Formats: sequence, structure tokens, C-alpha cells
Amino acid sequence: MMGQSRFLLSLPKKWKNAPICRLRLLDGAGENLEMGLSTDAGIWYTVFGIFWPRKTAEKGKIMGKNAEYIQRVMGYVEENVPVIQSILADRKDLCNEFLKNVQGKELDKILLFGIGSSYNAGLMVKPLLESALQMDVLVASPAMYEQLCRSRSFDNALLIAASQSGKSAATIDVVKELKAKGAFVVGLTGNLESPLAKESSAAVDIHCGEEKSSVMTKGVLATAMMMAMIGLEYGAASGRVSQKDYDKIMADFNFIASHMQENLSLTKEWCAANVKDWSQYRSFSLISNIDSTGTTLEIALKVMESIFLPSDSFEVEEYLHGPHLLLSRKEAALLQLDSVSMDHEKLSRIHSFLREKNAPSYQITQEGVPGFTKDSLKICSVQNGLLDFAEFLPVLQVWSISLWEYFDQHGLDEFEMPGDLSGALATKVK
Repeated sequence: MMGQSRFLLSLPKKWKNAPICRLRLLDGAGENLEMGLSTDAGIWYTVFGIFWPRKTAEKGKIMGKNAEYIQRVMGYVEENVPVIQSILADRKDLCNEFLKNVQGKELDKILLFGIGSSYNAGLMVKPLLESALQMDVLVASPAMYEQLCRSRSFDNALLIAASQSGKSAATIDVVKELKAKGAFVVGLTGNLESPLAKESSAAVDIHCGEEKSSVMTKGVLATAMMMAMIGLEYGAASGRVSQKDYDKIMADFNFIASHMQENLSLTKEWCAANVKDWSQYRSFSLISNIDSTGTTLEIALKVMESIFLPSDSFEVEEYLHGPHLLLSRKEAALLQLDSVSMDHEKLSRIHSFLREKNAPSYQITQEGVPGFTKDSLKICSVQNGLLDFAEFLPVLQVWSISLWEYFDQHGLDEFEMPGDLSGALATKVK
């Protein structure tokens, strides 16, 4: 981009609560210009050409010492909406290089590879890709990859290696090894000039923009969505996914994107009504059906990263074989994801039983008219179990950050940030 113009755009007052506006300004070279504007509703900014409101602090609200940082992270959660809209709209262009390079290669399995949140994103997408492509889809971290290699060959595999920074040393080592053996490697990263991108057979942008936070939010959902798009575009191009099935999945994704802001707003109201009660608990267990364990693992990680409280994730049957005994302690609480597609009756019965016993059980469910009661949040849902991650993850991000904000405002036994362990073990390349 040669230069950037600045201008003032005045909007009518009736736009104060207007829906999203898509506006794109190009410079002489055809590049997008980043724009922002101010209205009576506050500051607006662009995410891939979509104007989006960034909310400022509410008047009279108690501000914690990390308030500005936490508000920034909540802003990234809000950006899930335009980011997902953009991924769906631009998926063909984003996957174009990959599809060109992979053409003619026979693939027998997919390996979704990453560490931490990138690994969790792979778990979220695995059920969808296995069902749509009718292929083995494996999810691995570096240590798990060593186990997988004992009994499997990845010479004809599609490896989707995810790292938002593109500098994960362990991920890059595996990429080099598998590429040398003949695997086709997609480097999924937010930095197309990174070491991961350069070592890959094809580099694909995560497409979520910058995220200046150690607590990743929009980048996690964008990673999962891009893993899904890569797999589905390959499936459509290779004939593994029929046009009818492809169109149905994309229509369902678009439904989720169009109702995501409604669900985020509803979740904020539910959290505001409950967060004072939640603050008394000193551990949280999240349970779900097996297909949603990647989502609950990610949120358990977010709770530990932000407020440093023990938080764990279980598939519902695993929870009933021991971990449920934590509820005998008054300091432990349960949050369950109730998908209508799998284990719905089981989860509903558990929740009803626990509430009868006055146990601290809360649920986020897809059943019923959107709204909430004290112990239950009902979200707007397309009710496609294979896409549950795209509905539940942003909602749970709001839940975890609402907890973080409350603890920051009111204190949590003067906990201090744990020491940085990067000096003990280098995790990134330069």
C-alpha cells in the first residue's frame, strides 16, 4: 500500500443501533484501507471491511487493574462475528493455493496438528471432517504424534499444522519431518511470512487479523473454521463431499454466523445475572458429549489462564465415573453443554437432578426459545451437532471472560501471575 487517506464519515443518528454495514475502500493498488469512525454509539472499526462497534467502559462500573486488557479480549470475542462471516465469504480464495498444489495427490488420512488452543481447535473440527469426508481424521500434539508414528504411516496424509504465530518450534519440527516423508503439509497461520509458512507445501491464512493477547479467543474459532474450510473445499474438489452435502453445511454455518451476535448478547445478560454467584466457586467442571470435548477443553484452559482457578473438562460418561464427586464440595460448580444432537436426554436429566438437590449446576442448551433462567441459557441454534463448536465456543468465551472481569474487579485472594517458564524450555523459533 503506497499511502493511506484519513477522512471523517458522518452517520445519521438513526444508525446508532444499526446492523453491521459492509463497506470496502480500495486504494490505487486495489488494497483494502483500514478505517475507523466515531458515532454516538461509540467507536467503530473495521474487520475485513465490516464496520463493527468496539464498546467502551460503562459509566459507574468498577474497573479492575486489568480492565483495559480484559475489555480488549472481550472485543476480540465480539470480532468472532465478522471474522467468521469473512471466512465463509472468502473461503474459495483462502483455499485456492492449497487446492492448486494438492491437485492429483492421493490422500488417505488427515492429521490436524497443534499445541494448546490449536490442538483444541482440531478436536472441535474432527467430527465434522470425518463425517463429511469419510476419512480418518487424527488430532495430535507433538508428543501424541510420536505415539501415532508407532503404528501409522503419514506418507500420503494431509497435515494441517496450526500455529497462529507460525513460530511453534515443536510444530515446525513435525512439519519438516512429515514433508520429507511425502505428506502434503498445510501451514495454517496468521503470519504468511513465518517459519511455518515457509516450511509448508501450502500456507493458508487463519484470517482473523491481529490478536494482541496471551488469552486467545477469535484466533481459536478462526483456526477451527479454517481447518473445516480446508477439509471441506478439498472434499468438494475431490468429489468426496457431494454438492448437496457441501451446500447444506455452508448454509448451516451461515445461519450460525448470522445469529452469533444475538447469542453473544444473550450470554452477556445471563452472565451479568449470575457472575456474583459464580465468583464464590473455586473450581469449575465443564461437561459435554464426546463431539464437544474440544470446546470444553478450550474453555477450561481459558479459565485457568485468566483467573488461575482449577478447571477441567469431561465427556459426560467420564464425568459420572468419579469427577462428579467434586460437587460434594461447596466450592465446586458444574457447567454443561447440552447439544440436542447427542446425549441430550442424559445431560438434561443430570441437570434436573442436581438442581433438585440444590447442587451448583448450570447449563447452556440448544433446546427451547432463546432466553435464560437463573441456571440455564438457551441459545439460538441451527441444531447441527457437527457444527456445535461454532455455536458454543463464542458463548463460552463470553462466560469465561465475564468471570475474569468480575474477579479482576473484586479480587481473588490476591493471586499473582505465575512465573514465565519460557526460560526453562524454548517453545518458539525466531
